[in-house]
Amino acid sequence: MIFHFTIFFWSVAFFLGMQFVAAREYDLFWVGYVFSAALLAVLSLVSAKKITKRLRNSFIPLLLSFSAPAVLSLVDDAGEKTVFSVLASGMYYVAFLALYRLRFAPKDRTARSMLSVAMLSALFFFYAAAFGFYLNFSVPLSTLVFAFAIGSFGAAYQTLSSTLHGDKRRVALYSSIVAFGVGEISWTISFWPFGYLATGVVSLMSFFILWDMANSLFLGTISRKRTLMYLSVFIALIGLLLATSPWRIQV
Repeated sequence: MIFHFTIFFWSVAFFLGMQFVAAREYDLFWVGYVFSAALLAVLSLVSAKKITKRLRNSFIPLLLSFSAPAVLSLVDDAGEKTVFSVLASGMYYVAFLALYRLRFAPKDRTARSMLSVAMLSALFFFYAAAFGFYLNFSVPLSTLVFAFAIGSFGAAYQTLSSTLHGDKRRVALYSSIVAFGVGEISWTISFWPFGYLATGVVSLMSFFILWDMANSLFLGTISRKRTLMYLSVFIALIGLLLATSPWRIQV
């Protein structure tokens, strides 16, 4: 099943909310952001209750609710805003569809993959938005690190819970390790002369490696060869990023 009318209905509501945000003009950015994020967050909580019957399944949609309006504010062209709203709403649909399927079939691998895709998309928006706030609004570095850690913990906990059922202590431990690692990486890249998109990509790659290692430990598939391969790819991608991304001059 890839189409569910109720989930589609709430995803359309999310899209309309994004379009409402894009069409509004505010004298103060924070007024617009708080209003739009609160609107979409309430929508996500109601959707989670209606679709999955569990509010705890709302974390990834909530992550989209808080990060998508922030990224949308960084887009100037009206057409590009519409395209971004469609993409964000699509990930919203995929997340809820995966959570709905996992409710009835906890071992559904397709649903797990869908949830992982939605999680990675939401985290990229979140990392980029958080770093954009850090750059443009003089947000303290400690707040940036804390935000990265909280977002990473919640995303890791929700997805790892779908892999290992019943062992909440182990899920919390592994999620905390992932969150700590991403938090430390966010502290390191805050000194790099790059913009929010480049740092969002680096943060997402770091999260994926740590998250995949934790997931592999759960499934018993972790190996030295696989770990070395991930580290090699990570280093290569970082090198490519350093060579191709525009540098942000600090004064």
